[in-house]
Amino acid sequence: MKKKQYFTALSIIIFLILLFCPVQSKAKMFNDLDEFVSFLKQKGELVTVTKAVNSKFEAAAVQSKVLNEMDKAVLFSNVDGQGKRMLGNIYTSRKMLSYMFDTKPEKLVDKVLSYKGAKRYPVKFVEKASCQEVVNKDFKDILDVVPIPWNYEKDANRYITAGIVVTKDPETGKINTAIQRIMYKKGRQLNLFFAPMQHNWMIFNKYKALKKDMPVAVIIGADPIMMFASESGIPYEENEFEYAGAMRGKSIEVVKCKTVDRYVPANAEYIIEGTVPWDKKSMEGPMGENQRVYGYAQENPIIEVSCITHKKNPIFQNILPGTSEEHSLLAIPMEARMLERLRQVSPRVITLNLLPNFMNCVIKLDYYPPVQRGLGKNVLLAALSDPWIKYAVVVNKDVNIDDADEVNWAISARANLSKDLVLIEKTWGFVMDPSRKDRTQPVTKLGIDTTVDPLERERFIKADVLGYDKVNLKDYLSR
Repeated sequence: MKKKQYFTALSIIIFLILLFCPVQSKAKMFNDLDEFVSFLKQKGELVTVTKAVNSKFEAAAVQSKVLNEMDKAVLFSNVDGQGKRMLGNIYTSRKMLSYMFDTKPEKLVDKVLSYKGAKRYPVKFVEKASCQEVVNKDFKDILDVVPIPWNYEKDANRYITAGIVVTKDPETGKINTAIQRIMYKKGRQLNLFFAPMQHNWMIFNKYKALKKDMPVAVIIGADPIMMFASESGIPYEENEFEYAGAMRGKSIEVVKCKTVDRYVPANAEYIIEGTVPWDKKSMEGPMGENQRVYGYAQENPIIEVSCITHKKNPIFQNILPGTSEEHSLLAIPMEARMLERLRQVSPRVITLNLLPNFMNCVIKLDYYPPVQRGLGKNVLLAALSDPWIKYAVVVNKDVNIDDADEVNWAISARANLSKDLVLIEKTWGFVMDPSRKDRTQPVTKLGIDTTVDPLERERFIKADVLGYDKVNLKDYLSR
């Protein structure tokens, strides 16, 4: 083979390899939460409050005000006048999350979806870890160590809202992590809420059946990738630490806990170790929840805390329930899972957007000829099969699903509600849906198909000005 032909053939081979076996893009390497905070500060996405703030109500009020009026993250450096640090508002939008994955906000869901088949990396154990720079075993009260805030007026007590609970299946040894709401009770005791049918709830019920107490570790202030992995909704058989490694492109460093048989990220801010007795409960709640109402009080498991470790100058992370921060952190992995499922129904599904409070979604569909009519309703039925989704809207690709006005226009202008409404009664719904009297009741789900019948496309062309996207106002406005 001639030299020129050889290099031509080699170039074609390399092109095909890149085309069909793309290199997996890694998430941005923030080694810990403090590093992410420094990055946000550099990007102008963070404000710092040096004034002493009270962890009961005041910190939450300031955090909420910063979110609503400035749309920025906030770092308190002097909580309760004790020099303790608290952080909030770091996952409030697609833009903030896109920093973690080094991508554009509009590409975020597909980027997350790309990690499904990525190589998993087993954890790497280390002997020394920054999360154990300070070890507290002899404390009298958790609040002496951890600045747990009291967020909402009618909350029953102070709540840990960004705590990742690490459990282990007593039958298989499988490690599981998930963010759970955790109420401070008193002294060295916490209250723990396991959402029914979720993985940690299933694991705890296995311990109850064996009449064994369940060791747990609670991670507060995990690095952004570990935080995201814990809410990823990957299959039960998989390990969230290994999934975080897949996103990073390398193993996550972990360390064994001091008093329980669990391991945790070596770079976390706080670690609370303890045991959940199989036969003890305590009244927990109410708490301001993600639907911006107070969940009712009920008896839930407790954590008997045995040890608290942390960095020398740790950051307590606080997520205000019901805000865009809680929504974004949960919605993006949910969108990735749903997008994959909906594309199995039809490759014409372009993207989707879970509206605030997770229970509502808008789906963008490329629904023009040639396509079989009725596709919009098939996509709606697939979306409504998700327990979290209460109502869904499907729109054509000319509708901006991130603009509520555009979606409402599509409903009013394109949906014939006598024909385009899908109502499904007595279905399994989101466990925290406040419209039900109790969590055992089924729900009714609603779908609205605003897609244009391909045979009537000309009737529904949007009245738009020509050349809008090409106009740059700097060319027209004087300085």
